[in-house]
Amino acid sequence: MSSGMDLRKRMVRRDPPKRGGGKAKANPSPLSAIDAGSPGEVKISNDHLYALNHLYHASPSIQAARTILMSQLLSSGCIVRRDGRDVPLKDTFARHLHDVWVPFAKTVIDHFLQFGFVIVSLEEEAPPPFHNFIKGKAMAAQSEMGPDANSLRNRPRDPPDAAEARQAKNPMTAESDQARLRTPKRPNGSGGAAAGASTKPVNLIPVVPDVGQCELSFVYVGESHYRRQYRIFSTNSDSVYKQDFASEVFFRQQPDAAGNICSPIATVFQSASFISALEELALQAEVVRARQMLVTQPITRTQGSQNLDPANLFFDSESRAVQASATAEDDAAQAGSLALQAAMMRKINQLQTTNPDPNRPGGGSSAVPSHVPPPLPPNLFACPDRQQVVPGVRPPEARSDLVDIMRCVNDHIAAAMGVPASVIFEGKFSSNSMSQLQVCHTHLLPPRMRGALTPVSPVNSS
Repeated sequence: MSSGMDLRKRMVRRDPPKRGGGKAKANPSPLSAIDAGSPGEVKISNDHLYALNHLYHASPSIQAARTILMSQLLSSGCIVRRDGRDVPLKDTFARHLHDVWVPFAKTVIDHFLQFGFVIVSLEEEAPPPFHNFIKGKAMAAQSEMGPDANSLRNRPRDPPDAAEARQAKNPMTAESDQARLRTPKRPNGSGGAAAGASTKPVNLIPVVPDVGQCELSFVYVGESHYRRQYRIFSTNSDSVYKQDFASEVFFRQQPDAAGNICSPIATVFQSASFISALEELALQAEVVRARQMLVTQPITRTQGSQNLDPANLFFDSESRAVQASATAEDDAAQAGSLALQAAMMRKINQLQTTNPDPNRPGGGSSAVPSHVPPPLPPNLFACPDRQQVVPGVRPPEARSDLVDIMRCVNDHIAAAMGVPASVIFEGKFSSNSMSQLQVCHTHLLPPRMRGALTPVSPVNSS
């Protein structure tokens, strides 16, 4: 998990790439060789996507606004309309919408809020739960080692001999046939009607890849190189620098010319990450304050009157160098003595709070410990030689206006996501009206997404 300080470093916005001779250095990709006639390839940084995704799921204010948006947009689920009328759905198709299309709509809304775009791929629908168990049970019923219909269900049976195996009505299928049944292939048009009827058709569903599974970039194409052409590349080991033509990208807000992400979460990223950094620093301050700090300083040496000391009258450069060397050696000796005393105190603390190891020589005695270790082990501090404790050391303190800054940032988050702050927090921002929610419905989602929430399908429910 990224810390608050590291999160801001990963989301530093980039400048547009320089045009001219430095194009090859700015884009060290094998695809730059075929982009010689364009301004070059501009990539969308995956580090930015990871930082936005972490902030989106770690901020309580953002999650509260997301919950309100999801409840307003998807509380009634998805419906199918034909000629402006709702189509009555069968239970199977309604369950398919609830299990596949509603989670897909939630993922699309999350990506629009985080990144301003979403990448969609068509994949085969996953089998239902316990599909392999049911399939294996059906295959086991055809085996000679399966339970007998007239015997108990879980009663073990002896393996049949050769005569019983020849008299069986359902002989054991070959391994090749079992492999063919386990991995059915997609039907093709050349197999005829019989092959299409025997194999179940494959149902394709939309899937949104996770962050980091693919990279997005764009180049400028067209007569004057004004139009953007987006390209998707898979990041798995089998598809290095291989463009994915089967997936599509849909935008709510396109990135800028430098590839920086433009989205509601990217708008409030600086403020929200600033709060995360302040919370981390406040936690560090509390950790330091919970432990008593002891600060020491060398004791000032006073040997009589400094003005009347005869040594001060004849203190040349060589004498000062000798004294400085002696002082440095004295300081090094004090530091070494302090380190030795600290190591000794650490060992004493360990021996006082732990039981002896029976595997060590001399530690195999079965004597009962004289005392039970306390809940908190004692800490012994070694005071350095010729040092004194400095009184009145002020420990670090957190900001006193942290709560006010958090309230201001929460207002920014609510405004960027189009959710009234009064609905989330109540109290201070209660003067805000519900008009922001109407603005969210109007401007947050593109017309394509608003149509996906209430899809109009010409295909009947059967």
